[in-house]
Amino acid sequence: MAGDAQGCPVCRGTGYAIERRDGIEVAVVCGCRRGASTGATLAAARVPARYEHCTIDGFEVWSRDPGSRNLQARAQRRTREFVDCYPDVDKGLLFMGSVGTGKTHLAVAALRELVRTKGARGLYVNALDLVQELQMAFDGGGASREEVLRPVTDSELLVLDELGAGRLTEWVRDLLYYVINARYMSRRVTVFTTNFLDAPQPPRGDEKAGIGAGGPEAGKGERWQETLADRISERLRSRLYEMADVVELRGEDYRARHGGRPGGRR
Repeated sequence: MAGDAQGCPVCRGTGYAIERRDGIEVAVVCGCRRGASTGATLAAARVPARYEHCTIDGFEVWSRDPGSRNLQARAQRRTREFVDCYPDVDKGLLFMGSVGTGKTHLAVAALRELVRTKGARGLYVNALDLVQELQMAFDGGGASREEVLRPVTDSELLVLDELGAGRLTEWVRDLLYYVINARYMSRRVTVFTTNFLDAPQPPRGDEKAGIGAGGPEAGKGERWQETLADRISERLRSRLYEMADVVELRGEDYRARHGGRPGGRR
């Protein structure tokens, strides 16, 4: 059956075959996977319609700050390298940065291109939506817990968007640990996005006023932003060091500046 990699004698279920080109062994998409419908595979990835336009080349490097522009350009290059090297990658990517800097755009762009050009079987999941689906499962109003979690833990490539967002109860933390640890133990490639960094950030008011992190008035009366480890726990952040390379983005909120115009970064 076309697209059925599990029974293929060439790739033995991996979906990739080894070819020798100019004396170098490279991984290529197996014929069994090329026979599958790209459209069906993209649909199975569950990319929201809002992000169907996202491409790596279409990512707009824009910021009034030169340092932020450099980080954005570096993030675009790193995403391209990740896609070009796939599936010969040891780690996924962890896009970190403030709202509207293009994290989801690049993560989804990588997923879409890998599905289209390399036949990857990928899945997009928003962390908040995952929690809601599981709550519905426990209430008996949706799919079973296993039906919700199996695609997330078993997908060849996963984009887990908005890691650390929302109200993190112990139940939610345990859920995140289950999902991420399952992929960690299986060495499955995961791309994460998060609005939280590894170092505490000054309150928004201080940033706009131009007060540095070490200034005497910094943070007075306001709480500094939590780190990613604060949000998801130290043990889970430790897992991510082995699972994904950090790609930091900074800059203004693109949506606020440009109104989220079609075709641009969101």
